[in-house]
Amino acid sequence: MKWIDRLLWRVVDTVIAVSVLGMVMLIALQVGSRLAGASIAWTEELSRLLFIWTIWLGLGTGFRHGAHPSLSVLTSLLPPRAAVALKLLPPLAAMILFALVAWHGTELLHQQLRFGEQSAILQVGMWLFTLPLVLGAGLSMLGAALHTIEAICSEKGNDPIEQPPVGGASNSAAKTATPVMEGH
Repeated sequence: MKWIDRLLWRVVDTVIAVSVLGMVMLIALQVGSRLAGASIAWTEELSRLLFIWTIWLGLGTGFRHGAHPSLSVLTSLLPPRAAVALKLLPPLAAMILFALVAWHGTELLHQQLRFGEQSAILQVGMWLFTLPLVLGAGLSMLGAALHTIEAICSEKGNDPIEQPPVGGASNSAAKTATPVMEGH
């Protein structure tokens, strides 16, 4: 199960990296062409498309790594059960928000496909500009859920994604090894 998680987020990270690299190259081409007096119109629209993909996929990655708002000041003042409930509030609120974004984004995507809307300069389907919104919202919901489950399970000493070894045997040597303190 963990390899699926790693593969999914590696693909997302790769798409983000390619989009950022593409934006940098397109913007450099755009600036260079303007300095030469022969502006290339499509570079601006394509770099905007890549920017949209970067933002929405990056949002999902951020939630996967727990880079979402939290209420840590309040949780330290509450009893343990109330603190756990309060820790669930931001990711649950985010999942509700992104469910609404995904729902309305999907409706917009269907409308764009139904009417064949096209961008002004590239003449590509406008659905390419809306698809990252839907994917990013879905990835944000998934990322928030996975991070929350892992955070709760790590407090209890469990790894929710990693499966136990075949036969139920555990690696007792790894669990009983003396921790090494760095810098001492």
